[in-house]
Amino acid sequence: MPQEASPVKDLPDPTRLRLLVDVAHHGSIAGAARSNAITASAVSQQLTTLERECGVPLLERLPRGVALTAAGEVLAERGRALVRLLEAARGDIDGFDDLLVGRVRIGTIASAAQALILPALARLGREHPGIDATVTVAEPQSSLAALHEGRIDLALVDVYEHAPMAIPPRVTATTVHREPLVLIGREPFAPGTTLADLADERWVMPPADAACGQATRYACRQAGFEPQVRWETDDMQLLSQAVAAGQGVALLPRLAIDVDRPGLHTAVPTCAELGREIRAVVRSGERERPLLHAVTDALPRG
Repeated sequence: MPQEASPVKDLPDPTRLRLLVDVAHHGSIAGAARSNAITASAVSQQLTTLERECGVPLLERLPRGVALTAAGEVLAERGRALVRLLEAARGDIDGFDDLLVGRVRIGTIASAAQALILPALARLGREHPGIDATVTVAEPQSSLAALHEGRIDLALVDVYEHAPMAIPPRVTATTVHREPLVLIGREPFAPGTTLADLADERWVMPPADAACGQATRYACRQAGFEPQVRWETDDMQLLSQAVAAGQGVALLPRLAIDVDRPGLHTAVPTCAELGREIRAVVRSGERERPLLHAVTDALPRG
């Protein structure tokens, strides 16, 4: 007697796959809902349908949040790859249209948001009004993770000398800005001031686990002293305010300094070539995407 054919399962819907990827990232349905600007119940309904399409449980409901099952983890990883493939296809289609239209999601460090992204968006608004850009200010590793998972299209990150940073696979980085680290103080610095000359000063710095904090501490140690750190914060503007209030001196990227604040003086330290690069990072499969080219070309170079 012939065996009955097994029922054919539906292929997973790409939109629902993206929601599963977002749930995996946020660890909750509510987090995925916020990132997609929809309700949690809508996400839950879509994922229930996805489970029906796949024929296996994908989520385990917990008292707080959800966890992916083994099948859910496998499908989420496949979902990330599919999202990247669909975005690459979108880029190919863009190339056939002289009128650039579409959404570009940008993740950026704060200083680049102000000095690079805002002027770029103003230029794009004039030259390519069909480009719809959204911007999220985040630390480099957060932006790189979001890029890897397909949640943003372009990341602006900074890389400091003496502070290596892990770069995810299958991305392409282009340097768009280089700048020195400069001393800032409440009083003018004498000509030829070195870091060693400031060994007895109080310092304000980013935390030791931040790239700028690592780089500045390394530079001070190379100059023969351990800095007396009185303020620690990753808010660069607050560091400028602390210097202006007489809390110490700092060594910061030029773009991060509140140059309009009265009473601040800057100087490039002698005998210390310290700096950082700001890099535009995209997924390697999308490096020729016209929309991304338009955004990176609009960035001011320095």
